[in-house]
Amino acid sequence: MNRVLGIRESDVPGPLVILVGGLHGNEVTGVHAIINVFRSIEEKNIRFRGKIVGLLGNKKAFEKGVRYIDYDMNRCWDEGFVHNLKHFHNPNIEKAEDAEILELLGEIDKHREGTYTSKILVDLHATSSDNGNFIVIPEDEAENRIVKSLKLPIVVDLEKYLRGTLLEFLHGRQFVAFAFEGGLIGSDAALSMHTSGIWEILYAANMVEHRQEQEFENYNRLVDSFIHKMPHKVSVLYRHKVGSTDEFKMKSGFKNFQRVHKGELLAEDRQGEIRARENGLIFMPLYQALGDDGFFIVKELEGSI
Repeated sequence: MNRVLGIRESDVPGPLVILVGGLHGNEVTGVHAIINVFRSIEEKNIRFRGKIVGLLGNKKAFEKGVRYIDYDMNRCWDEGFVHNLKHFHNPNIEKAEDAEILELLGEIDKHREGTYTSKILVDLHATSSDNGNFIVIPEDEAENRIVKSLKLPIVVDLEKYLRGTLLEFLHGRQFVAFAFEGGLIGSDAALSMHTSGIWEILYAANMVEHRQEQEFENYNRLVDSFIHKMPHKVSVLYRHKVGSTDEFKMKSGFKNFQRVHKGELLAEDRQGEIRARENGLIFMPLYQALGDDGFFIVKELEGSI
């Protein structure tokens, strides 16, 4: 599959919207959702303002169906690391993600210097546990109308625990950048959530004049099916980091935003039992082979509803 999933540009000034799917190669729904949207634009000859760009994040990992090959491509967007990669890259000793980062950044840089009414980057992801529908964004952008239009739980402060995310890197380059978590990895519901959600983003960004009513109805139906059980806005209290030799295993049955209590058994590793350090809501419990985030504990922010 090509790195560039689609590009459409209008003669009418408007926003730049960059959609990135597959930054983790096993999270395929975002990629297919982007393709769905570009296909609809073409087939229905939909008029829009500005420019929309669709990109595949980790092409090599996507082709193999794995989260990453040598290192996590959403934990490496550090200014120093990217600078060294751009200026001192040695193809003879490269790791798989080295070239992926350079190619993806090259595609983003092709478009970001234009004249736009706004610049938005949407990083499409999926989770390994149920109830994986939420937005991750720096706190100073949490009230952005595009983000709020999605009506999903908003997670702030995560950048304090996860260094080197693509959204943090581009947030410093005048993008409204956020992660859109669409649901369970590989599920039909996640594909539908991402596809319909992209249309809602394009409408909220004033890129398209009219909503795609069927997509709008579908998105609202999906959100209405679970949103009453979810918090509105949360911040992170604790991250349990795991290493490749820890033999970490999450206890079965945990879902995103499920309430847990201090002392509750959550997981095990080679050192023994891992229990909750405090009361809160469990977030992103790890149910896949790769990844160094075992789980998070978050709290709902007062007055956020």
